[in-house]
Amino acid sequence: MNNIFFPAILLSLLGVCAFTSASAQEPLEYSPQAEQTFSKSLELFNGGQYGDAATGFDQVIKMYAPNQRTTAAYVMRGKALLRIGEPLEAARTIRNFLSLYPTSSYAPDAEYTMGLVYLKIQRYDDAVESFLTAWRSATPVSKTAFEALDRTLGAFFPTDTLRSMIGRARSDEERAYFWLKIGEMESAAGRVSAVEAVLDTLYRNYPVTSFSSRIAMLRTRAEEHSAVKLGVLLPLLRKAEPSAVKEIGNDVFEGIQFAVEEYSKNPRARIAVTLETRDTERDALVAARGIQELTSDDAIVGILGPVFSHEASAVASLANKRGYPLISPTANANGIGATGQYVFQANPDYETRGRAMARYAIEKRGFRVLAVLAPINTFGKYMAEAFITEALRLGAKVIATEWYERGAADLKSQLASLRRAGLKAGAEPMLSFGGKMNREDMARLAELGVSMKTLDSLMHKSALVGATTLLGPRARQMVDSLGLQCFYAEIKEDSLEYPVTALDGIYIPISSADEIGIVSSQVVYYNIKCQILGSGEWNNLAQLIANKRYCNDVLFESDNHADLSDPAYQQFATRYAELYKKKPSKNTLYGYDTAKLVLDLIREGGATREALMNGLTMVQDFHGQHSKIGFSDKRVNTWVWILRYSDDQVQKVDEFNVK
Repeated sequence: MNNIFFPAILLSLLGVCAFTSASAQEPLEYSPQAEQTFSKSLELFNGGQYGDAATGFDQVIKMYAPNQRTTAAYVMRGKALLRIGEPLEAARTIRNFLSLYPTSSYAPDAEYTMGLVYLKIQRYDDAVESFLTAWRSATPVSKTAFEALDRTLGAFFPTDTLRSMIGRARSDEERAYFWLKIGEMESAAGRVSAVEAVLDTLYRNYPVTSFSSRIAMLRTRAEEHSAVKLGVLLPLLRKAEPSAVKEIGNDVFEGIQFAVEEYSKNPRARIAVTLETRDTERDALVAARGIQELTSDDAIVGILGPVFSHEASAVASLANKRGYPLISPTANANGIGATGQYVFQANPDYETRGRAMARYAIEKRGFRVLAVLAPINTFGKYMAEAFITEALRLGAKVIATEWYERGAADLKSQLASLRRAGLKAGAEPMLSFGGKMNREDMARLAELGVSMKTLDSLMHKSALVGATTLLGPRARQMVDSLGLQCFYAEIKEDSLEYPVTALDGIYIPISSADEIGIVSSQVVYYNIKCQILGSGEWNNLAQLIANKRYCNDVLFESDNHADLSDPAYQQFATRYAELYKKKPSKNTLYGYDTAKLVLDLIREGGATREALMNGLTMVQDFHGQHSKIGFSDKRVNTWVWILRYSDDQVQKVDEFNVK
C-alpha cells in the first residue's frame, strides 16, 4: 500500500483520541491547581488548540507533585504533540509514562497513542504491536485499538506477513482474526481458492469466535466467485462448408475444451469454469459484435481468442476499455498486446521473432556479417526490420537488404545484389603507393606499426599491396575505421564459380512454405555459401524434404514445436485421442496451452478480471505442450524455439527468451 493512503488512516484514528483518554482516574494525591490546569488544557485540546493544550498538560506533570491528573496528562500531552506534528516528542512522553506507570488504567490508551505515533513515522510493525497490546487490554479503548489494528494491517501488510503473525498470537481469538484478515485480503485480490482455504481453516479450528458475522460475509463473497465463465471468440464457421480456416478455429476450440475438461476433474479446482462461445465467422464486424456480448456478461472473467490478427485488432480496444482480459492464442501482428493492460498475445509477434533470430545468430553462433532477403509485405517488413535493428544494436554488420514481391519465382536481381555485396565484403582492400598515398595515410600506417623503412620502400617501388600483408587479419576493420584510401580488385560478381564466403548468415523470413524451394535453390545457384536463417514458415517438413539438397542445416525460429518423445506430451496426446478420436494438431496445442495457462491462474485465485489480468502480467515461464509462454511489458509472449532441419528431421537446437 502506498503512503498516499496513510494520512487518511491516521486522521481517522486521531479523531477518537480525546474521548478515550480522559475517562479514568488514578488514585494519587489530589491537587485543585492540577485539576484546574488539566480541565483548561482539555478544553483547549477539544477546541483544536493543541500546542497550548500540550503546554498545559506538561504543567500538570512538572509543576505539581504526582496527582490525580498526572497519568492522564501524560497521555493527553502525547496526543496533543502528535496533533501538532511532533511525533518524536510525543513518543518520549508516552514512553516515560509507560515506564513510570506500567499498571495505570491509562496504559492501554497510551499503547494506542504510541501506535498512532509509530504510524506517523511509518514504523508499521511497531504500530501493530502497540495496537495489539491495547486491544488485549479489555478496556474501553480496546474497540478503538482493534479498529486501528484492522486498518493498519489492511493498508500496509501483505498476506505473507500476516501469516507469519499467526505464530505470535496469544489466543484463539487473535489467531482467528489474523486468518480472517488474510481471507478478506485474498478476497479483495480475487484469489478465491485462497479464500476457500482460509474459510476451511476458520471453520475447522475456530468454530466459536466473535468474528462470525465477518466470516459469514467472507463466505458469501467467495460463493459469488465460486463459478465463473471464460469467453471464447473463434472462427468456428458453424454454418459454412469445411475449410482450412474452419479447421483451425475448431482445432483451437477443441484444445480449449480439453483443457477445461481436465481442469474440472482436478480436485484442487474449487472454482467451476464454463465456456461462453461466440463464432467470429472470420469477419471483424462479427467479432466486434461478439466482444460486445461477451463483455456485457459480468460472470465472464477472461476471453480466449480471436486467432487471426485482424480480428484480434478489431476487438482488443473494447475488451481493454471494459476491463476484460483478452488472450489470443495465435495472433502475431505487432501492437495488439500494446492496446492496453488487459490484452495479451500468447504467440510471439513479428518484432519478437525477428529479434530472436538476430540474437541467436549473434549471441549464440557468433555471426558478425549478415544480409537480409525478405518479402516486401507487412509480415516480411516487420520481421526484417526487427532483425536488422537488433543485429546492429548487437554490433553486427548487415551489408545488404533486398526485397521481393510475395510469390515471386525469379530472384535474380535481389540475389545478384546480395552476391555483389558479399563479394565486396570478402574482397581484399588494396593499398597503392604509386603516388596516391598522402601524408595522413602514411602517418596512420606508421601508427599501426608499419615501419617507416617499409613505407619508404613501398613508395619507392610505387607498390600495390594487399592491406592484410601490412596490417594482418584485421586489416579490413582497420582500413574502414581509419578511413584509409584503398580500392578493391575487380569483383567477379557475374562469374558464379566464385563463391560468396564473407557472409556468416542470411535472414530470409519467407511468407509461406511454398517459397522454401524457390528461395533456397536460388541462394545455392548464386553460390552464396552461408547459414540460412529463417522464419517460422520454414517449419514445414514436407517442403524441406522436397528441397533437402538446398535446405539441409537451415535454421529457423518457431512458436510451435511439440516434443513427441516427451512422456508428458505422449500422455496428453493419448488422453486427447481417447476423447476426440484423433491426434492433436498444432492448433489444438495453441488452444490447449493458452486455456491451461488461464485455468491454472483461476485455480490459484485469479477468479476476477482484475486478478486474472494481474496474474497474466506476472507469467514468465509457463511450460506448455507447444512452447513456453512468458509476457513482456507489452504483454507479448517472448519465448521462441530455434529449430534446425537436417537428415529429414526438424529438431530443436535452442529456446530463446527475447525479454
